[in-house]
Amino acid sequence: MNETSNFKNREEQNHDIAIQRLPTVIFLGILIIIGVIGNIIVIVVYTRKYPSTTFKFYILALAVIDLLTCCISMPFEIADNVLPFLFFDETVCQVGRFLGNVFKMAAAFVIVVMAIGRYKKICHPFSKSTSISQARLAFVASVVLAVAFSWPTLLIQGIRERTLKFNITGYDCSISSDMFNTKYPFIFSTVMFTVYAIVFILLVVLYSLVIYNLNMHVKEQEQFAFNDNIRKSNPRITKMMIAITTAFVVCYLPNCILDAISTFKRGYVAPPSPVILATLPLIARTFFINNVINPFIYLLGDPKFRNIIKQSIRWVFYSVCRPGKKKLKSFTVAETMHLTDVKPTMSHS
Repeated sequence: MNETSNFKNREEQNHDIAIQRLPTVIFLGILIIIGVIGNIIVIVVYTRKYPSTTFKFYILALAVIDLLTCCISMPFEIADNVLPFLFFDETVCQVGRFLGNVFKMAAAFVIVVMAIGRYKKICHPFSKSTSISQARLAFVASVVLAVAFSWPTLLIQGIRERTLKFNITGYDCSISSDMFNTKYPFIFSTVMFTVYAIVFILLVVLYSLVIYNLNMHVKEQEQFAFNDNIRKSNPRITKMMIAITTAFVVCYLPNCILDAISTFKRGYVAPPSPVILATLPLIARTFFINNVINPFIYLLGDPKFRNIIKQSIRWVFYSVCRPGKKKLKSFTVAETMHLTDVKPTMSHS
C-alpha cells in the first residue's frame, strides 16, 4: 500500500468522523453568526449611548472577550472537528488551544470581579464603590491571571499521532504525543478543574448573600438610610448580573464535568460509538453558548438597550424597505436619536 493510498484512506476515515461531528460544526457555525452580530451591537450601543460606569466597563469587557471567542476560538474548533485525523499544523493547534483557554478563564475572572462588586454594593453599601480605574485594573489582572494559568497549554497541547484502521497514522490536535504518557496533562487538568470549582463556589456564595440581603431589606418596612443606599443600586443591574452568572455556570458545567471525568479516568469518557462520537463533541462545546447569550440577557433586562434596538430595527426597515416614504423615514430617524440620547432609564452604577 503506497503513501498515496494511505493518505486517501486516512482522508476517508477523517471524512467518516467529520460527518458524525457535523451537528457540532453546524452548532458552532450558528453561534458564530449570532455571537459576532450580537456582541458587535452590544459594543456599539454601550460605547455610544451609555455613561461611563463600572457596569458599562464590565459589559464591554465581556463583549470583547465574547467577540474574540466567536472570531478565533469557534472557527478553530470547527477546524478541529472537520480535521479529526488531518490536523498537521502544531503551531496552530497550540496557539488555538492557548487562546481558547485564555478567553474562557478571562471571562470567568471578570464575572467573579463583577460579583464581588455587586456584593460590596448590596451587602456593604457604605464601603467605597469601585472606580472605573479600579475596574480597568481588575480586568487587566483577570487577563494576566488567565494567561498565567493557560501558558502550560502551549507545552502540553500539540499534534498527537493516532493509529487508525488498516494501520494508518492519523494526526489530531490534543495532548501531544510527547506529553501523552507524562503526568503533566493530569496535573494541568486538575489545576483547571480546581480553578473553575473555586469560581463556581465564589459565584454561588456571593450571589446567595446578595439575594439574601435584598430579600431582607424588601421585607423591612422602615426606610432607614441603609435601605436608601441599597435602593440606589438599581435592582435591574443585580438581576442582569445574576442572569449573566447563571448563564455562565449552566453553560460551563457540562464541559467541566466532562473534563473532570476524562482527567480522572485517564481515558475515554464513554466507550466510542456513533452516538457518543456525534454527541460528546457538541456537549463539550456548550460553553460557547455563554459567548452568545449575553446580548439576549441585556435585551430582556435593560429597557434602554431594548428600546435602542427596537428603534434601530425600525429605522433600518424604513430606510431599506420603504425608501420612497421620505417624511416617515425622516421622522423615524429623529425619533430614534431622541430616544437614544435621553437620560438612561436605569442607573448603571
